Amino acid sequence: MRGRTRRNKRMNLAQGFTLDEALCRKNPAAAIAVGIFCALGLALNVWFGVLNSKGFGLDYKQFYAASHLAGTGHVYDPDALLKAGATGGMSSRLPVVLYGHKLFSGLPRGVARAMWTACTIVAMLAFAAFWPGTWRWLMWTAVAWSTPAALAILYGQDSSLWLMFAAIGLFLMERKRPWSAGVAFSLCICKFHLAVGIPILLVAQKRWKTLIAGAIATAVLLACCFSIEGPQWPIAYWRMSRMEGFDQAVGRMPNFHGIASWLPWAAPIQIALTAALVLILWLRLRATNDLGAAGAVVAAGGLVLSPHAYAYDLVLLIPLTVVTIQRPTVPRWLKRWAFAMLSPLPMLLLLTSKPWLGQVSIAAFVVTAIVAGRADPLSPAVARGGVAAQVAHS
Repeated sequence: MRGRTRRNKRMNLAQGFTLDEALCRKNPAAAIAVGIFCALGLALNVWFGVLNSKGFGLDYKQFYAASHLAGTGHVYDPDALLKAGATGGMSSRLPVVLYGHKLFSGLPRGVARAMWTACTIVAMLAFAAFWPGTWRWLMWTAVAWSTPAALAILYGQDSSLWLMFAAIGLFLMERKRPWSAGVAFSLCICKFHLAVGIPILLVAQKRWKTLIAGAIATAVLLACCFSIEGPQWPIAYWRMSRMEGFDQAVGRMPNFHGIASWLPWAAPIQIALTAALVLILWLRLRATNDLGAAGAVVAAGGLVLSPHAYAYDLVLLIPLTVVTIQRPTVPRWLKRWAFAMLSPLPMLLLLTSKPWLGQVSIAAFVVTAIVAGRADPLSPAVARGGVAAQVAHS
């Protein structure tokens, strides 16, 4: 009886992952099928972009305008930003990040916007290519069908750069280059509010070299902020962050901050939810050596813990959904939930009259996928993919 159960399990695994096996064997038909499916996703997102073409480069106006002011002491001056062309007279990036945009500020805005869009697309592809422990074809498919990824590129957001730097950091850690990995992680300062999970990962797994390198590199970048914008920039940034309009549409944010905004005692509830998830992250990250899964937990957890996130930042869910789908013993209902998270549905729910439905579903998926993954760590063989590896692991 036991032998029959084991044999049936092997058969089910083989039937469930024939596409991955075919791709590993370089089967042309399988490659064409994946290519067509990716093309359909890209076509859908291009159509989405055309329908929303008025939003092309909407957020890039802020980067472009603020980069002209970086180094003048007025990068957080609302009047100066409005005059320079920043939407709403706001700037949410650090001086060192905005100073880096000077690479484009000398160009006409249309040219700069086109070049920046190309950079974000390349960053998205690099993220999918370098994220460890994932099936490449599944990552390409997830990116191709991701409406949040399309929205981030359309608006000119830098979420794809954050993912690229995180992926490179994980890749370097996997290659036993901890010091370089720390430097790569420090570049996630471009959207520092999403990076809360990175130090939790490094401390939980006792990766002290990477932590030290990251801390030193981050300190250098922060010192550059003072050099660029002067000693008053933290106060100016804090004042701008308190202005009405800095955190727009809090009730639609896909995080605990957004969920708490709908409830009484919002601050205590957000603190309690944050503390609970930090504990879950700590326990989960201590229990795994699979860097791909650990990074996925960090990215998704950072999204939910962040005090500031929007629909395009849902692109940070891609690694966790992919890891959940490819994990061999995850329940089917959780895999279906992961597929739903890759669809436009969560983003569309945030735009309805009841955005809390989307917020709760996103947070619930993140917590459930993290907890479910804790009981089923991937072995190195399974992380590399393939039917044979999964059957052997069973």
